[in-house]
Amino acid sequence: MSSDRLKNRNQRHIIERIIVKGTLVLNTPSCLGSGDVDGDTDLVLLRDSREDKALLMGSSIAGALRNYLREYQNGYSATEELLLFGCLRSDEEGEQSPLIVNDALSNENIKAELRDGVKINSVTRTAEPGAKYDLELLEAGTKFDLYFELLIDAENNKKQLVRELAIVLKGLEHGEISIGTKKRRGFGRTHVEEWQVWEFDMTNPNQRLQWLTLDRDWAESYTKSPNISKSIETALQVQLDAKDKRDRLTIEAKFILASPLLIRSGQASTDKAPDVVHLKSRRDEELKPILSGTALTGALRHRAEKIINTLTQGKKQLFTEQIVNEIFGFVKDKNQILESTNNEQKKKAKASRLTVEAL
Repeated sequence: MSSDRLKNRNQRHIIERIIVKGTLVLNTPSCLGSGDVDGDTDLVLLRDSREDKALLMGSSIAGALRNYLREYQNGYSATEELLLFGCLRSDEEGEQSPLIVNDALSNENIKAELRDGVKINSVTRTAEPGAKYDLELLEAGTKFDLYFELLIDAENNKKQLVRELAIVLKGLEHGEISIGTKKRRGFGRTHVEEWQVWEFDMTNPNQRLQWLTLDRDWAESYTKSPNISKSIETALQVQLDAKDKRDRLTIEAKFILASPLLIRSGQASTDKAPDVVHLKSRRDEELKPILSGTALTGALRHRAEKIINTLTQGKKQLFTEQIVNEIFGFVKDKNQILESTNNEQKKKAKASRLTVEAL
């Protein structure tokens, strides 16, 4: 931000604060990666420096909520026009977000599971050399205590801010917002069990004191009771009538195995296990066999390639690659980027349009 902008900038006159707390529960394992390449796995969990608890960064939560709100209100690939999350990083003259999102620690020590993955060559149907990887995942059922604080100043449109906050928190409540990496492959599905909402009028001295002493054990006499509800609309006392502008197709189907299925797991549950065991993941405190989103997506991707190659008689490989990448996303290595001939081809990565849930 320029020095002239700082000199002439009006400080916010905060007249109200809305605090929202909720308990976030993982429905499926989540990969909250730390980016540390020196760990025991290729992607290790982000941990608190003082306790053996998982750390869910406030920036990660805010990013997921921001993207959800943009798509919900404007549709996919739309430009952003949001009041709740402030300006874009590229806007040096913009305003900061009025929403404070705190980091969250898991309520218990980390319970992790390991997951292996590999890239398959679509021609040879064998593993690509050096393309094996493993992830450290946080088990389903892990809980985090979330904390949000919305600042309302005299110039803000309170109605719009509260409405946008209700939209994103309702998305969390109903499990429409995933957290962590590989969200399009069934990881990081969540829901919120219960909401607590406090509203403080900062022009009222008593309520200012209540805000200052919130969560202080020695100040119980000043404590203000929250609105408690499983519905964020009820807790915030708003009624949402916004239309979801995401244009999407959802398919739900029930499949029956015609033959035995084996999705290989690199982690045996006991010393007496066979050399190869089927993949299992913990659900409701019990290990259950699953059909992973990554395995199912891999099968769908290879089938899509086969269909397009059949239709084009294998003569339009670039065309096949473009369609498959558009649907399933891609990550290119350095050599592929150097060989690209235009700006579109030089993109390093693109997220999948297709979301496949673990079963």
